[in-house]
Amino acid sequence: MRNTLKPANTAPAAPQLRLLLAGLVLLLSVGLARGQGGAVLRKDLKTDFGAVGDGKTNDQLAFERAAAFFNKRAKETPAPTASAVLRIPKGVYLVGRQDEANQGVNVLHLVGCRNLTVTGDDSASTEIRYVDNQRYGSFDPATKRRFDAPNAYFTDGKYAVSVGLCLVLQECDNVRVAKLNINGNSPHTVVGGHWGDTGIQLNFDGIFVRNSRRVILSQLALHHFGRDGIQVLNQLAKSLDDPQREGIVLENSTCNYNGRQGLSLTGVNGFRAVNCSFSHTGQVIVSSIGKALVSSPAAGVDLEPQDGFVTNVDLENCRFVDNAGQGIVSDRPEGNYPASTKNIVISNSLAWGITNWSAWISQPGVLFRDCRFYGAFVHGCKAATPADATRFIGCTFEDRPYHGKPAYGPFTLHSESYARSMSFTNCQFIGTHGYLIHAVPAATDTASLFHLRGCTFLFDYTQPPQGSYDKILGAVFSGNNAFRDGPHRTSAHRSALMLGSGGVVGTTVLRAPGSLQLLAPNTYCLVQSGLDIGRQPAHARDSALVLVANNNALVINETPGKVPELYIGPTSRLVVKKGGALEILRNTKVTIAGQLVIEDGAYFFRDPLAKFAMVGKGRLRVSPKALLTKHPRLYSTYY
Repeated sequence: MRNTLKPANTAPAAPQLRLLLAGLVLLLSVGLARGQGGAVLRKDLKTDFGAVGDGKTNDQLAFERAAAFFNKRAKETPAPTASAVLRIPKGVYLVGRQDEANQGVNVLHLVGCRNLTVTGDDSASTEIRYVDNQRYGSFDPATKRRFDAPNAYFTDGKYAVSVGLCLVLQECDNVRVAKLNINGNSPHTVVGGHWGDTGIQLNFDGIFVRNSRRVILSQLALHHFGRDGIQVLNQLAKSLDDPQREGIVLENSTCNYNGRQGLSLTGVNGFRAVNCSFSHTGQVIVSSIGKALVSSPAAGVDLEPQDGFVTNVDLENCRFVDNAGQGIVSDRPEGNYPASTKNIVISNSLAWGITNWSAWISQPGVLFRDCRFYGAFVHGCKAATPADATRFIGCTFEDRPYHGKPAYGPFTLHSESYARSMSFTNCQFIGTHGYLIHAVPAATDTASLFHLRGCTFLFDYTQPPQGSYDKILGAVFSGNNAFRDGPHRTSAHRSALMLGSGGVVGTTVLRAPGSLQLLAPNTYCLVQSGLDIGRQPAHARDSALVLVANNNALVINETPGKVPELYIGPTSRLVVKKGGALEILRNTKVTIAGQLVIEDGAYFFRDPLAKFAMVGKGRLRVSPKALLTKHPRLYSTYY
């Protein structure tokens, strides 16, 4: 039964009730303005710590006083600490101080701080800039002059002179840094000799994060530092699969024109960069030496674990352009080392290599999604499991010039006996000046081969490249794959493509469903040790197709001591169109369970020593108008 009782009193609220509600609203609004455990503490670098910000006065001590204040507060205040804000008003704040031991004093070194925001008014008008003539590198401790060590590896601490770190977050939690232009001023640094294993490996970074959690770095410009724009060195994770993510975020920022890296991730579990640039590393000329200040690896981003792990990393909509080293590098040292990287995803990003590789990857667990590589990608992981393998989804590899400078490398992708199980899904390879691909797997077992699904290879030359040819010496194809002309191709030169390993039968495989289409005119495709088309499809109706179009030649060649096999599965076809050519060279074993079709006007050469066998409903269909000879231009020269 519906309740029809009415309230006893429906009159407007009494004055006391209205006062109570107003008090609750006031308490709520005050609570929103409070941090954890109290009201927000607000400090100003100028008014509270004596900074001037006039571009003439050295404000180093003001930053040191601010750091001392917040560090003392963090040490003396039990957790949770109330929120605090350090505002850095508009201005140019000169910094830089080197102590009696020739070491640079860090500018704003925060230790154990929690719930703190450090913010400028905006990165266009709030600049922290190092003063001219800071010394950096190896210097004679007696004469103070530049010292060039005779040996390449030099680590004598008496000669080391550092500039220091600008902003340090050490063992901090829930800290935000925003709206700052932090300028290392490296062009006006006095550079000494090398120190460390390569270049100058001494402190000179914009931001250094050490064993900290929940850090947000936003709207920052970190540039012209001798070492890194940002380095994250957390060693909080206990294992590769530690569930405790650290929550480091970098957004809408630039880390350009630094000496060693835009960003170094040397230890982190949970890092995300979005809408950022890590470009032009090692490209800044320093007046004191008349050349660039550069230290290896001189990359845009370096994913390099140091006695820890680099895991759960997302780089989204980022740029890695024109770095002296690689755009992205994650290099695994030689030897039997346990895996220390996992779940690294780079998406919707641009890596453009002009003087070096666009990316160099040999660590496990790296996935590229919807990325563009202009300039050659190199290596790939020697994966122990498929999850470790280097993977590409929806990516483009192209040798596109940069402001008139050619992209780096003779191929868009170069992997020489290095990678296992590297995969490409719906990717595109475009050659405008050089070759498309040089791919040789680390091993020739089926699991180690390259896996290409739904990929397109475009010959887009205006003039022929010189000195090499395209090769994929061990691949499993699936989906629809095609070699085509690009829209700008005007060169009528002969393109050469080699598939499969000369020493192992079964290293060129087309799985069903799938296709491999040779559609680019004047292309000679040599398949070593045979071609396997549509063997054991996943479903009974799945089919595979190899299509040889006009002015294309497919040649099945033997290797001494090996018997190549052309196998065509029961639901699959190999079709040679008019003007196309198929050569079956000596000692080849041809097994046709599906169809081999030679159409009108197609070229078909069958060596007398080749052995043909029909299986089940297999058919060899040679048109009466087929030409039983080699192609007049695209022919083999093996005998």
